Amino acid sequence: MQVKKGDFLKGALLTKGLERRRFLVAAPTNGVLSPRGLVMGAGAAKALAEAEPRLPYLFAEAIRRVGTRRAGWWEYGFVAVGPYGAFQTKGDWRDPADLGLIRLAASRLRGFLEAHPDLEVHMPFPGIGLGGLSPEAVLPALEEALGAEGDRVVLYRLR
Repeated sequence: MQVKKGDFLKGALLTKGLERRRFLVAAPTNGVLSPRGLVMGAGAAKALAEAEPRLPYLFAEAIRRVGTRRAGWWEYGFVAVGPYGAFQTKGDWRDPADLGLIRLAASRLRGFLEAHPDLEVHMPFPGIGLGGLSPEAVLPALEEALGAEGDRVVLYRLR
């Protein structure tokens, strides 16, 4: 896994232009679905939804197909729609990030990467911003769950 400083959306576009690789841009997300789709109202999720306004609805469709309904939220781990991904870090958007959900999301991302060997994933470092976890707590969980596929994941930190 690479960790870079900067904005994940700009970093992914710059990498695409320089290296001509296929890539997916993912944002840390929660499991709350509203009539408008997946709640993506803050942080990196909001930035991705603003860049592609149909994503909350499209992600919600994908989550309903593969996820499990819990008390007030959905557990899904990771879903992809075209070149975009939702990497689950929380159940409810109001809660802190959950390492168990991050492990689940990373293991599902691993399966996705195994099925797409030519793909690279760019996303913010999950769970550390609005999620409230430390990078030192999250990184080992990501490395373990992603295994060798982690070499194709680029994480971004703003600071």
